[in-house]
Amino acid sequence: HDMLGNVWEWCQDWYGPYFGGYQSGPAGAVSGSARVLRGGSWGSDAQSVRAPLRYFVDPAFRGSNLGFRLARTK
Repeated sequence: HDMLGNVWEWCQDWYGPYFGGYQSGPAGAVSGSARVLRGGSWGSDAQSVRAPLRYFVDPAFRGSNLGFRLARTK
């Protein structure tokens, strides 16, 4: 389902550079001090409401425009 633009989604990945050019589903950094956010929120401009855009924040940061998506694995 298209969930972009509702709230920034917390991701499990630590923020860090990607290596090797284009990647599909890259794993983030192994460790770090900031977590990745994706997808934009209701307060974002149109250019920010897209999954490839990464933003980063301290894991303790809280805000009304942050959330997460539950995913079930088999």
